[in-house]
Order: sequence, then structure tokens, then C-alpha cells
Amino acid sequence: MKNFDSNAIGKAAPIDRWVAAMEQAFIDTAQGVVEVPQRVHIDRGPNTLLLMPCFGSSYFSTKLVSVFPNNLLKKEPMIYGSVLLNDGQTGRPLAVMDGSKLTAMRTAAVGAVGIKYLASEKASNLGVVGLGIQGFHQALFACQQRSIRTLRIMDHSSEVMARFTERFNAFYPEIKVIPCNSAEELCKASDIIITATGSHKHVVPAHGGWWKGKTIVGIGSYKPDMREFPDQIFMDLEQVFVDTPVALGETGDLVEPLKNGLIDEAQIFPLWDLILDRVKPIGETRFFKSVGMAAFDLYGAKLVFESLS
Repeated sequence: MKNFDSNAIGKAAPIDRWVAAMEQAFIDTAQGVVEVPQRVHIDRGPNTLLLMPCFGSSYFSTKLVSVFPNNLLKKEPMIYGSVLLNDGQTGRPLAVMDGSKLTAMRTAAVGAVGIKYLASEKASNLGVVGLGIQGFHQALFACQQRSIRTLRIMDHSSEVMARFTERFNAFYPEIKVIPCNSAEELCKASDIIITATGSHKHVVPAHGGWWKGKTIVGIGSYKPDMREFPDQIFMDLEQVFVDTPVALGETGDLVEPLKNGLIDEAQIFPLWDLILDRVKPIGETRFFKSVGMAAFDLYGAKLVFESLS
């Protein structure tokens, strides 16, 4: 059995192949090629343990991941985990992979698929709120989908923003990075806004209508008591796209607006409906919410294994 660490996963394939793999994961899930059992979700205080299996035609995978939000205060990653890839015909273990890096890569690619199908072709200004491992990878992948000229960033400290800027410019030296003093400054100036925080209350402004005509990608809220967006945004949305219908019961960014009648389930569509041309985007504001799905882990693990074997 092979062991792929973070470094190997990061170098396994270029960004465009990761995005293509996640797009295929969307399509194959919609068409029943993969089976995604309900994941086991265990909360212990602010911390979460997830067990995520998925069965495909040639492989199956299992991800065991821990999410400890307070790790950010300890300068440790919020997410740790491992992904086990097995042969789909014999059950033989093929590889174990660093789950944190695989999650970061596949989640960034999922966000990039959302941008590919929802963002204006003319979008050139990107904003990212939350600069942990997810925020960093989201920025890298998003900049492959549109001709981004300016990246605005915001986090809890100037030290975090400076470190992010240095790392990001090593990949994209031509893109201007602007640290922002407020989310309002970031949101007003950006065409695409990505949130990647562990917040329990909205991290973007609830006033000013800044969201009109923009594309918003929500990554951070993964539990019913977590939210990154205020009610006012949902009152203006004609559609909401999700990476999986399970999101309707998992993230506070959908649970609360649904409960309060700000949006209706008929307005919510899995992104694969857009990819497969079953639905057209309408309205001036585009909104995509991701909570994650085991099919993404399977297709990410498959990409790494086949690229490095």
C-alpha cells in the first residue's frame, strides 16, 4: 500500500486536472455512477469528527477527518484527516493519503467549478475572507478560472495577511494582493467573494446591497449553527446552488434562511444541474454553497493515485 503525504498530493497534478476531476465527480454523482452513503457526523463541543465513505466503479474511498476550529489559535491546521483508497473489485487497500491536503485541493477545485459555471467572464477582482488552508487554496484555484488582476484579503491579523500574501505571490507574482481593514471594503470592490471561515455569525456586511451582480462562494459553514452570510443576501437571491442536496440540512447558511422563509427549497439546485444544462442561472447575484461530499474525496484520491503510480 502506498502512502502519499501533503507534498506528493500538492504536486500530483496541475490545477486544471483537479477541477476537471471534481466536475466529473459532480456528473457521475448525478448519473448514479457513484454511491455516496450518508456520512457519519459526530460533534464533541466545538469539534467535529467526520467519516465519509464513497463507492465508485473502480475504487472506493473512506475519509476520516477531524475539524478543530480552535486550532487556528494554536497556529495549527483546523482540519486533520486521512483518506484510504481501495480497489473496487477486490477491496485491497491501495493507498493512504494526507486528508488535510487532499481536502484542501478537492474543496478548492469544487469552488473553482462553481466559479467556472457562475461567475462573469469579465470578473477580474477576487476577494477572500478567511486565510487558513482552505482560503489559501481557494484563492489559488479561483485565479485559474478567471483573469484575476486584484486579490483582496481579510483575516484576523496583519501577520496572517502578510504571510498569505507572500505565499500567494510565489504562485501569482502578477496579481496585486490588497489586505483589507473591513469585509465591507473587500466585498464592495470584488466581483467574486469567497468565504472560508469557521464563524458562527455572518462575516460579510448585512447592508448596502454590495452582493448585487456578484458571485459568492461559501466554503466555511459546515454545521447548522455556523453561518457566514446575513439574511439580507438570501432575500435577494433567485437561486442557490449547492455541491450536494445534503447541504440543506447541514449548514446554517441554508438551514436558517429556509426555516425563516427567506428562500424556498424550490430555489435550491445541485450544481450538477447547471453542469448538465438542466437549469440556467437567473438573477443578478450568483450564490454557491459547498459543504463537501465523499465523491470529491474519491475522485481526488483517484487523481493522485493514478498520477503518481
